[in-house]
Amino acid sequence: MLLSLVNQESETASNTQQKYFIHKIILIVKAGMCQSNEILHSLAVHLLNQSLYVTLTHIIHNHVTCVCRCIDGYSRKIIWLKASYSNHKPGLIAAYFVPSSDQFGGYPSRVRTDCGTENVTVAAIQALVTGSTASHVYGTSPGNQRIESWWSFFRRSRSQWWIELFESLQEFGAFHPGSVQETECMRYCFMAVVQKDLDAVRQQWNTHRIRPSAGARCLAGIPDELFYLPPSSAVDCMLRDPVQLHVELQAELEEQQACQDSERESYFDYLCSFHNWHAPTDADSAVALYLRLLSCL
Repeated sequence: MLLSLVNQESETASNTQQKYFIHKIILIVKAGMCQSNEILHSLAVHLLNQSLYVTLTHIIHNHVTCVCRCIDGYSRKIIWLKASYSNHKPGLIAAYFVPSSDQFGGYPSRVRTDCGTENVTVAAIQALVTGSTASHVYGTSPGNQRIESWWSFFRRSRSQWWIELFESLQEFGAFHPGSVQETECMRYCFMAVVQKDLDAVRQQWNTHRIRPSAGARCLAGIPDELFYLPPSSAVDCMLRDPVQLHVELQAELEEQQACQDSERESYFDYLCSFHNWHAPTDADSAVALYLRLLSCL
């Protein structure tokens, strides 16, 4: 929420500029995957403080579940922490970004992401709503210290437990990482449970107190308090009246689902309905459902 000030020219972008950005967005999405150096360089700027930081680098055991995280650079509040079936789908990350902006009443003035292919649509949306390509910056993963240091904490405190659970299923012979069918079944059974755990992690992080650290540029305090009740010296740089997203860009947003194959997910739904198997609420019930579905495949 508390981000660097947007250039005044961005707020008064003309219709011609908006059409240019829409055209550029379509080129980015279709050319895809940021393989064009010209497109990448036109969106790259120097990193500024107080930005929104997005990354998708944490994978829980052989791409069964991928985790995407976004934080506010000022308060270090986790904006979203989402589990998904893929770590290279631009439409999925954009589908997290747009609703979060709607939830908080506006768009950040700047967004920083990794150079991965999954972030091209977010970069395009940010350029459109602000009227400036300078509002998004690409950077290397090691340079994104606000998030990268947190992943190691997350691995030690939470995701390692899930990794060991999935490894135990593999050692038991109930899961083979090369099997698409078993991987999709694992996602169907565990995705909602993992997401429930991530929601608890997000809530705990946003309400815990970050202690002062010598040499740190970030403020000490509770992330939620710094985000919603910042000190008087802070400046609110959120864009309250962004331009509307073009219909072609909205079509790029992908609906969240447990499995990559929607038809396979529908088949799993059918099996659960036919046998009156309930949706899992914890890891134990997710394992039980997985073994039941596995016996039907």
